[in-house]
Amino acid sequence: MLFEIQSVKHESDLISFTWNDVGGFYNVYKDGEHMYEGSVPEFKDRDFMHGKLYHYMIERVENNQVADVIALQTSAFAQKKNMENPLESLVMTTIVAKTQIALSWEEIKDVEEYSIFRNGEYRGRVTSNRYIDREINMNETYHYTIQSKRPLEKSEEPLTKVKSVLSNVFGAVNPGSSQEEASVETFTTMKWIGKPSELLLPVNEREKEIKSVDRWKFRYTTFLEQQYLRNPNILSPNHFFKGDGRSFDPNGESFRTRVDVELAYDEIGEPLTFTKEVGKSVAYDYKKNFREEGKASADGITLERTDHKKEESGFVLEHSVGNPLTTAPMIDYEVTAVFKKHGTFDMCGYFDPSPNHEIYLMKGRGTEWQRVLQAESKGLAFMSDAIAYHYWRCSNFE
Repeated sequence: MLFEIQSVKHESDLISFTWNDVGGFYNVYKDGEHMYEGSVPEFKDRDFMHGKLYHYMIERVENNQVADVIALQTSAFAQKKNMENPLESLVMTTIVAKTQIALSWEEIKDVEEYSIFRNGEYRGRVTSNRYIDREINMNETYHYTIQSKRPLEKSEEPLTKVKSVLSNVFGAVNPGSSQEEASVETFTTMKWIGKPSELLLPVNEREKEIKSVDRWKFRYTTFLEQQYLRNPNILSPNHFFKGDGRSFDPNGESFRTRVDVELAYDEIGEPLTFTKEVGKSVAYDYKKNFREEGKASADGITLERTDHKKEESGFVLEHSVGNPLTTAPMIDYEVTAVFKKHGTFDMCGYFDPSPNHEIYLMKGRGTEWQRVLQAESKGLAFMSDAIAYHYWRCSNFE
């Protein structure tokens, strides 16, 4: 019999899980704290905060030696959901054992199937809310992505019926898009998992290996890939706008907007610094002759720091920036994030499917950005308030 998790249950006041009883006795740790010792292969937890990720370690002990380990990460079930971002309050459970990596997630209402990617490679579709990967290497890291879609009319977002009708109209009158594209919500959930060989060390050994993360850096950039873009407002004398003329690049010099956030646990007061920049907008006539230029205000980019407990901080970032040269919808997005000194992060957000969005993260004092999400623009017209959002969430288990 394999030493694996058998079941995980979530209730409003309970997290419980069982595992295969393969002999010996068991230890259960929660965020490094010893919570259980015994021979019954079951653990129940009633002491938790909703929306917070918890790390559990189950050790199987034989002859006073740790013979096997299972690592499990999950959060509590939230009866009250976040209406603005459905992914923020949904439970996701990650299980790492010598024989498997298992992912399960709370179902998204009215979503019929989920596409699974591992390290960027498509792995297939599932109609259930779980995926088990047994083709794993103990010394490799894994990035899993779960993608799904839902008709906007099924959304639980306020005023969704009005927005759904408008999105269908938008799709019908914009030949470069489809009604389906305009009226379908996109959900992207990402889980970064460390090397199983390190995650499955006995707790006493693992605690010695864990290194704190003294610095976190976050970057969010919006940009336009083309050199020139046609103005979707046919009545405007500004027939074209200058684009940024580049592809995805964390250090790309041209952009519509860029936000950088840095959290320094290694400085007095653990400061969080926030910088924001807005690129210049340039307009041309129908012959692509220069007409005017300007720079939008950055006042619509705001950040509020959130402190949860010692060495556990984050922020809420809100972004709404317009075009200073013409009447047009804003570039809107929102991000909520938590970064812990012991190395765990949890981020989520949503955005309009235009322009291009790129999100990156850097741990420690390195110089290499890790890609979180890159989303191609579907066209300037997709900045309309009638369009369905792209929702995303990314967290790690390392």
